[in-house]
Amino acid sequence: MKERYIQLLIAVSTIAVIGLIAIQVYWVNNTFTLREQDFTSTVTRALTAVVNTLEKDEMTQMAASSGSTSFSISSNGDSTVFFDKGNKGYKILSGVSLEESRDSTFYNRLSSEGFDQSQILQQSGFLDDIMGGVLELDILKGISERVQTGWLDSVLAIELEQRGIKALYHYGVFNKFNKVELILGKSAPFAENIVNEGYKCLLFPNDPILDPNYLKIWFPNQSRYLLSTMWLMLVTSAILLLVIMFLFSFSIRTIYRQKKLSDIKNDFINNMTHELKTPIATISLACEALNDPDMQGSERARSTYVGMISEENKRLGVLVENVLRTAIFEQGEMKLRFQSINVHDVIAQVIRNIQIQVKGKKGEIITHLDASTHVIEGDILHITNLIYNLIDNAIKYSEERPVVTIYTRDELEGIAIAFKDNGIGISRENQKKIFDKLYRVPTGNVHNVKGFGLGLSYVKGVVEKHGGSVTVESEIKKGSTFTIHLPYQHEKEN
Repeated sequence: MKERYIQLLIAVSTIAVIGLIAIQVYWVNNTFTLREQDFTSTVTRALTAVVNTLEKDEMTQMAASSGSTSFSISSNGDSTVFFDKGNKGYKILSGVSLEESRDSTFYNRLSSEGFDQSQILQQSGFLDDIMGGVLELDILKGISERVQTGWLDSVLAIELEQRGIKALYHYGVFNKFNKVELILGKSAPFAENIVNEGYKCLLFPNDPILDPNYLKIWFPNQSRYLLSTMWLMLVTSAILLLVIMFLFSFSIRTIYRQKKLSDIKNDFINNMTHELKTPIATISLACEALNDPDMQGSERARSTYVGMISEENKRLGVLVENVLRTAIFEQGEMKLRFQSINVHDVIAQVIRNIQIQVKGKKGEIITHLDASTHVIEGDILHITNLIYNLIDNAIKYSEERPVVTIYTRDELEGIAIAFKDNGIGISRENQKKIFDKLYRVPTGNVHNVKGFGLGLSYVKGVVEKHGGSVTVESEIKKGSTFTIHLPYQHEKEN
């Protein structure tokens, strides 16, 4: 997939994910707003119920203290209050002014709302009786005398609990100038908050002449409380958002990883094609030369071309073996045959085999084999191959005369083998990737070093199969040092 298509796909996916997140946030915010509105409505109903209960209780106490023979509260209209004192009937209707009570139609209204005709007084004496009753019933007392704090606290708590509100609250009674008339000690420090941010309801709304007082309540943790009632939805939304973001980032990483692997694969195929074409072409030319009648009589020429074919055939075999060996190792099918091997002897053998290649570049291999114990349990074939690969890399990646120095030293439970070269070096960024399969250090437009990016991946795999590790230290233009750490004893796999 081309880079621009990947970028377009990422851009469209990003917009889609942002849209989903925005919708989710809008949905949560909208739900919170609805909860807030419902909370406001519930609190208002609770306060109204408290006020009605206070008023009914006061009327009950008044009737009881005055020796009334009967008492009732009508449910008609706006909660008209009726009480009977001796042989006089008093009726107070909320929403009816004193001036309106002088109208003859007022008595018709009382009658139509279900009151006994015998209890309706004459128009001329009605206002006086009402006013006299008010004074007689002593409702001109101060609010602190009319409301008992403990009783108000209990009623308010019950009304809120019955409506499912369990949030912390502070409340108080305030006059029309927002001055405190009645407040509990624990709520006193929050009087200003109660006035400015609280909910309110008019106390004793049926009082005909008194200055208004308001019952106000404030919830300091209202937003937190409402969010706590939405915890299931919030947790679900958060999980969904995290899952969406994780899947999106994972998909993007996967796309780039696959593209990178595709590029590496294409590079590998190109290198493999080039590497295979060279020996094949050489063998083909040698065969044609051997078939030339002029060459058949020359034993020296024949021997030269046969040797060339043999060398190129070996080269082909090594190339194919490297690929197959890495594939087998990657699939976990490689079986190691452990035996006692002398690491110093293996190093010496590899140096003898690669000496021609070193001399061809006028290079040098220096050894400092200082390990006192150099016999380990390992697979001699793979140990030989990984030592060969490291020396071969040191030679290939040296721009001038290669100098490779090999060290061995004792470790606590094993041996360390270091390969130091004077090559081109590896950047810190690439040092983290050189052991990845098919990875080759970028060299720009210069491709004078042949390879498939399999050698170091194979080295790391073999070392880890032996229970060891491999490290690298390198600096650009100053060479590299690869160190492998191998234990003396191999721990058998279960």
